[in-house]
Amino acid sequence: MANAGRSHVRLARSGMEERMGGLTIWWHGRRLAPRQQRHQEGHSYVAGIWRLQGIIVVWLTLVATAAYGQESSQRLTLTPSLSLGERYDDNIFETRTNKQHDFITVLSPGIRAQYLTTAPAVGTQFDFDYRANFEFFADHSSENNVGHRLSLTLESPLAPSLDVRLRDLFLLTENPFGRDERLSNPTGLRPVSQQQRTRTIHNEAEGRADIRLGGRMSLGVLFGSLVDDVSVPQELDEFRYTVGTELGYALNVARDSRVFVAYQVAFESFRANGTVPSVNADAAFQVHAIGTGVRHELTPTLAVDAGLGYSFTTSDAPQKDGHKGVIGNVKLTKTFNSGQASLGYSRRFSAGGSTGDVVIDDTVSATASINLTGKLKAGLDSNVTWSNFQGVTTSTATSDNSDQRFLSIRPSLTYQILRPWSVSVAYIYV
Repeated sequence: MANAGRSHVRLARSGMEERMGGLTIWWHGRRLAPRQQRHQEGHSYVAGIWRLQGIIVVWLTLVATAAYGQESSQRLTLTPSLSLGERYDDNIFETRTNKQHDFITVLSPGIRAQYLTTAPAVGTQFDFDYRANFEFFADHSSENNVGHRLSLTLESPLAPSLDVRLRDLFLLTENPFGRDERLSNPTGLRPVSQQQRTRTIHNEAEGRADIRLGGRMSLGVLFGSLVDDVSVPQELDEFRYTVGTELGYALNVARDSRVFVAYQVAFESFRANGTVPSVNADAAFQVHAIGTGVRHELTPTLAVDAGLGYSFTTSDAPQKDGHKGVIGNVKLTKTFNSGQASLGYSRRFSAGGSTGDVVIDDTVSATASINLTGKLKAGLDSNVTWSNFQGVTTSTATSDNSDQRFLSIRPSLTYQILRPWSVSVAYIYV
């Protein structure tokens, strides 16, 4: 496991520290040429960066003008943002040996569109957040690049008895630390591509529709998708589609306490980029999960989410068929006058993204966001994952399907200088 220290100082517009789940399809299915190939084709990478930056600045100026002209009572708000930071990276290629360090200047223009109801009644809420990350390396200028992050959150009561929720997150980046954001619990990163500065595409969506059946009963329909596209011969592209249903009963409507039983199936498929890491690694398989759970507020400031179930796999590949076991999760969330903290544990079956094998992931996560003073806020985002590969026989020298552990810790401090401006410092250890 490679380790790297990070220090990061950023001057940002307000709202840049808030990150929500998000969307994008327009890069999906489009493989970008390597940087060397772009040079060979006569394209100037640096010139392209500044052209794109100019377009974005003009675009943000137009959006800011439009937002300024709106009435305060309007539901739609458009907020441009600009973040400028300096990052020191002691291991920019994420290698175990021959580590290379560098200072990286990060310029991040962005735009956020929010649609909120002004009435007390519950209505449609929409949050769209996009930013570009221009990275400039002091000593390794050939690694200069542009990354993109786009997110979407939508909640809408389509009918008195029907609620719909949707989240989507899109990431296109060459920065290894820009790939660990997830809508669901992170379960470690790909060991080969994570130790390279290679362009990757991650698109993840989650959604559900809840139908009130009458009284305190409700029926939920769940769906999701995941696309991980990498340009590394030793790893596989992963495609996951999830469907499920959940029958719930409200114990306490005021406290949002409920119990439920659920069934879910995930369809995993893969695409080889070169050498297939292990026998039948690129063969598709399915993960079935049946379980029950509860969400309950123990006190007005302490909530617990817990679930217990049984999971098994089906596949045409003998090494992936018939794996089974108990799965579960528990999470405690404590709300303070000045913030919130949570501690959780989960176990589930997944695909070893780099190899396409069946894996049991055990993850412990801890997060916190506390306002220390009126202007100073402390944050913590950390998790550790143990990945246990199931019934795999290594067949090639490039296989990386041994049991793995992934650890990530990110403490941060943010100080609000003025209402629209803040400065933050963060340290990341992986």
